[in-house]
Amino acid sequence: MAIAELNRIERKTLIRAPRSRVWRALTTVPEFCQWFSAKTSVTDFVPGVCANLVSTYSGEKSCDGQSFIMDIVEMTPEHRFSWRWHPGSAEPDENLSAEPTTLVEFTLEDDEEGGTLVTVVETGFEKLFENRKPRVIRENTEGWEIQMAAFARYLQ
Repeated sequence: MAIAELNRIERKTLIRAPRSRVWRALTTVPEFCQWFSAKTSVTDFVPGVCANLVSTYSGEKSCDGQSFIMDIVEMTPEHRFSWRWHPGSAEPDENLSAEPTTLVEFTLEDDEEGGTLVTVVETGFEKLFENRKPRVIRENTEGWEIQMAAFARYLQ
């Protein structure tokens, strides 16, 4: 199920794996990079870390080679993982250094049937540069559909 509003993207996915396994895949750098299709020299995600990643995704909406920075905000074991970033792609001449970032929050909950309900919410689009908002919301709505499907496949 996906919800996209003007300033918020939300996606819920039921993963048929224990919360501890889902947490490890979400927050361990090598596992995150595998399902998220990225590479980085950062060895650990911890609050305060600024991780520079490069996309290795070469699917239909390829962003292979695109760099992005994740500023890790919160890690509450087996419950919440969040970061800030500049969402969406940037045009070659766009300078995003003055643009506020969005907040991405993953929340894990036990499901009654023994799996883990994973919710990802991205907020803060209202603060983006006006000329980027429609494109970024469209890109990230599609992107979270792709990423959450990849996450579910990774944990099967």
